[in-house]
Amino acid sequence: MTSVIILGLLAGFLFVGGLPHFIKGVMGKAYPMPFGQSESALKSVIWGWLNWVVAVLLWHVAPMASHPRAAFAAVAGGVLVGGILMSNMKYKTSKRDKEA
Repeated sequence: MTSVIILGLLAGFLFVGGLPHFIKGVMGKAYPMPFGQSESALKSVIWGWLNWVVAVLLWHVAPMASHPRAAFAAVAGGVLVGGILMSNMKYKTSKRDKEA
């Protein structure tokens, strides 16, 4: 059950972490990457997509069906923690992004 919790937390965290990268990239805007500022929207789309691919792989690797309640709680917790951490991120945005 420990593997379900750990992999579920990671899957939820990666899923919510990929959302802003993918959405901003699809809108044609770059989003800050974990390793520095992204120069292009394409890199943001690819990074968001990779986060989702890894999240789905973690979901399939973990024995989620054997512990469905723990899996749900872990993924939900990962999404919540990821969302809270991302909402508190401080990064420099252009004046145009702040007005939008």
